[in-house]
Amino acid sequence: MVPGPNQRKTPNWFSTDLGKIFRATAAAELVRIFPRIYFSVVLDLGPGSVKFLQHLDAGLGFRVNPTEQADIRPTVIGDWEGLPLGRKSVDLVVLQHTLDFSKDPRQVLREAIEALSAEGWIVICGFNPLGLWGMSRILFQSNGRMPWSARFLRPSRVQDWLTLLGAQVMGGSFFFYRPPVNSIRLLQKLDVLEHVGRRWWPTLSGAYLIVGQKRQIPSLHVRKKLPAPRRQATRALHPMKTGPVTGCGAP
Repeated sequence: MVPGPNQRKTPNWFSTDLGKIFRATAAAELVRIFPRIYFSVVLDLGPGSVKFLQHLDAGLGFRVNPTEQADIRPTVIGDWEGLPLGRKSVDLVVLQHTLDFSKDPRQVLREAIEALSAEGWIVICGFNPLGLWGMSRILFQSNGRMPWSARFLRPSRVQDWLTLLGAQVMGGSFFFYRPPVNSIRLLQKLDVLEHVGRRWWPTLSGAYLIVGQKRQIPSLHVRKKLPAPRRQATRALHPMKTGPVTGCGAP
């Protein structure tokens, strides 16, 4: 199902009990895996409302959205498929479910890569079609509600697109193994599933993060080591011990 224009507005789902827990988990996961480097200009793109920039060492940070949103952060009004930015104008792009809710996810990714500087970084947060969340989407997709109206793109496909656009996949992880229940109390009780899921069924998470770099420079380390074989692309996002970055393919 291709998301309609109404799905491109910032969903209220991120303000629900489940959405708040999800946002906190996503922010903590990015801090855990992302390299500790400084970014002069950061673009925050998409309907997600995780304030990643608060957890990064960055200078100027701004958002681009199709419609004006109630947000204290600087926002530029523009289309995701045609960013009103010059080439090589930002050092880091954070795509918060932008591919999940865009009309043309490949074009969005192409625009993001073009806006990156020669050694720029990109972070992609998306809903995982595998696991309990993926099964829930099959049941509730017809109601058109967030997050079930999202595309739920496979991480292997996103990695393929990044590679074709000249970016190198540097790392990533799966996260959020709790069921999509809208109760803070129950979600807090089920927090143990984060540790169990990460250890025993890493690819069956509710969401994933993918970290890429426009230029293939192996000098900076993402906080995990990734396997190289193409048939293990989804396993490449499995949290592992800190080590030198290796290549990552996609099946």
